[in-house]
Amino acid sequence: MNEQHIKVIPKVELHCHLDGSIRIETLRKVYEIQGNPLGFSDERLQQMTVAAAHCTLTKYIDCFRLVSSGLHTKEALQLALLDVVEQASLENIIYMEIRLSPLHLRTVTFSMEEVAEALINACQIAEKHYSIKIGLIFCCMRRQLEKSNLAVINLAKKYLGMGVVAIDLAGDEGRYPTKDYQSLFTYASRIGVPYTIHAGETGNLSSVLTALEFGASRIGHGIALAQSQQAMEKAVKQEVLLEMCPVCNIQTGAAQNWQSYPVDTFIRNKLPICFNTDNRTVSNTTLTNEFLQVNQHCFALSEELLLKQAKTALAHSFTDDTTKQVLKKQLIMT
Repeated sequence: MNEQHIKVIPKVELHCHLDGSIRIETLRKVYEIQGNPLGFSDERLQQMTVAAAHCTLTKYIDCFRLVSSGLHTKEALQLALLDVVEQASLENIIYMEIRLSPLHLRTVTFSMEEVAEALINACQIAEKHYSIKIGLIFCCMRRQLEKSNLAVINLAKKYLGMGVVAIDLAGDEGRYPTKDYQSLFTYASRIGVPYTIHAGETGNLSSVLTALEFGASRIGHGIALAQSQQAMEKAVKQEVLLEMCPVCNIQTGAAQNWQSYPVDTFIRNKLPICFNTDNRTVSNTTLTNEFLQVNQHCFALSEELLLKQAKTALAHSFTDDTTKQVLKKQLIMT
């Protein structure tokens, strides 16, 4: 399969971070509209926002700083979201879930409710302009206090069904183990907020097992699951989807190389998976490129397999059943 062939096939993306996916020209606009134009050349901006082909997770995360610092107004957030959705529309993504941390985007003069409403409004504009449906996932952060993370869950509950579809737990799972956040998911489950959990991104199998114990219906990355046949069987039994991010996982060393990347292992064990960009700008990637790299270096893909994966991702998405049925028809008609 070549790049153009992959590009035109309808796709679904479930794991894309807003602040890691904004194009450089949009980043300039974000700062300009706030009266603080960036004085860096495009080359320097690329160095600051695009991670090296092989880097540590810490270096990778450093690339978010400049972008996150600019996303503290309604206009900036709307520019950012519309930019990411436009990128997705150019490669025939029909449904996309975009995640972000309201805790990182709020300020003393810009509340989390205002963050949520700005993004929901931007989603409505984007859906009218592009042939794409969007869901927002609000991230709890591992290094934040429980009180702050509970506020994120309550925020998601307030706007659930209005553009917000779920919550996530993100951050350094090595320093902040997943097991320490059980109360968040007990609460989310009790009030009816769906959730995915970043786990196993750094080879930590126990983190994935904990996420399974917490009842996550999806796991972000999750590649450490390949270390244990028993763990894979448990995930299959619980019908958990793995949101794989191939380029990022190779980039940060989560997988040593393409030969060891566990696509074949997961498919053979009948684990539901989908490929995602994670961070379009930081990883210098697109969803088309994710499929292309897997096809070239890891596992032979076909149009049938791509459509099957899109259907799997849609079935495990957090959107409502009516939207799923409408989008499923688009995939069947392809």
